[in-house]
Amino acid sequence: MSPAGTFRPRRATLGFAVALGLALAACASSKSGDAVDANPGDATDAMVDPCDDVVCPGLTFCKEGVCVPYPACPADGGVGGGPDPDPMCPSGTVCRNGVCLPTGVDVDEDGFDAEVDCDEQNPEINPGEVESCNAVDDNCSGTADDADPMAMCAGADPGRVCVAGSCVCPTGTFDLDPTVPGCECTAAPGIDQGTTCATAIDVGNLADTGQMQAVTGNIPNGRTVWYRFRGVDSADASCDNYHVAARFLGNPSDQFRIRVFRGDCSGAIGAPEQQYTSADWYTDFRANVSGRLTGQCPCAGAGSVPPTDVSACQDDSADYYVAVERLTGGTDTCASFQVELSNGLYDAP
Repeated sequence: MSPAGTFRPRRATLGFAVALGLALAACASSKSGDAVDANPGDATDAMVDPCDDVVCPGLTFCKEGVCVPYPACPADGGVGGGPDPDPMCPSGTVCRNGVCLPTGVDVDEDGFDAEVDCDEQNPEINPGEVESCNAVDDNCSGTADDADPMAMCAGADPGRVCVAGSCVCPTGTFDLDPTVPGCECTAAPGIDQGTTCATAIDVGNLADTGQMQAVTGNIPNGRTVWYRFRGVDSADASCDNYHVAARFLGNPSDQFRIRVFRGDCSGAIGAPEQQYTSADWYTDFRANVSGRLTGQCPCAGAGSVPPTDVSACQDDSADYYVAVERLTGGTDTCASFQVELSNGLYDAP
């Protein structure tokens, strides 16, 4: 019994049985010579259940011939009057889909009663279902996506694993070509490393004595990896050897490009949105640029008076940020790039 009435999804034969019994009784009485009620329908109607032949949809039940909603799950007072996360339904009922259902009903007709079926509005959610990668507790185990992470993605996304309701490539790998299923490439550096200019991978200091550092990696389309280093301008007496450079030592299928920024993430060397295969910033020259002598080779050391048309040797040390990106629409391979970062290794043209 529910707290508000009796749930009878189908009772098509009860009224017929009652009427049949009364008819037989009337017939027997007539044969014995007894008087027959001139209006037997009054007694019959009084015994017919008004919920006969009434089928109520969804989370409703029949009460006095009318479909009414099941009562909402009440919230227990809890400790200190606070809300209890486990609603307390009366004995013989269970809270499902926000209402108290009799434990023996199967509203969604999936073969599992409300006592064990955690969702009585979805026939594809019950203890007999196979767990899918969708952030839903398909098999009513109490935990969503608790099956083998790779097995849940084996059908449509082979090679991927289930993470937070989505099939993704295992950590450290990526799908080179989204049109072909699989996670065929190993990511380097890690997918979560150097993702922005602010979180650039620190390469350290590179002095203008010819120091160099090579960085290697492999990234998917749409991914940028950032590196940071400080180009140190050593003290000079006559010619500044400061020449910061970034260029590819390896660029398989010409599928990668770089952008370089000096000072901060907004100080692009070249056009900010332009992609290059190399970039340089240097002072190891002396030339007339737009009517102005510039460069520091030659230059006058600290404490000396610069001769005519000779600049003083200055400290141009700065931080540099290098963004490596994969071109879209090119010939993609899993081969890695190699970028050389240097200072003082090359001479100005």
